[in-house]
Amino acid sequence: TRIAKQQDVQTPDYDNAYFVTRVPDMDDDIDVIVVFGGTNDYGHGDAAMGTMSDRTDDTFYGALHNLYTALLEKYPTATIVVMTPTHRVDENQLYNERGVRNVSNFEGYVNVISEVAAYYAIPVLDLYRLSGMQPENETIRNIYMPDGLHPSDEGHRLIYNRLREFLLNL
Repeated sequence: TRIAKQQDVQTPDYDNAYFVTRVPDMDDDIDVIVVFGGTNDYGHGDAAMGTMSDRTDDTFYGALHNLYTALLEKYPTATIVVMTPTHRVDENQLYNERGVRNVSNFEGYVNVISEVAAYYAIPVLDLYRLSGMQPENETIRNIYMPDGLHPSDEGHRLIYNRLREFLLNL
């Protein structure tokens, strides 16, 4: 699903299940929470980017604020970390899969994720810059993300290893 609320709801069960709506249904006794999203907001979302001062689910900035706040309030003693999305093949497209004009290139979404997490002092594992997965390289794409977006088993293993080391060093 997406981090921000979808404005043009075409598939209600999917489009209305943006991240913050799922927090109330999460188990109460969680020790570690890993937030990993944003690529779908770029790839087929239609929410505005907004600004750092937004606090509405209708913008990407605001939805991140609301998500991080909800997690911190429900899990004040848990370890919460954010992972930025990895690179994707179409990260500089003007229009997304739904024909909606993208409000930023993909790196812009990655930067907003990190910016809002920093505001809440939530540690960020920057997979965009540190994963070793760049699908524009054919060899890397074939091994780690054959469709240019979704990790293969080897891609998941690589992300797991990065996350494991990140958590151990917190």
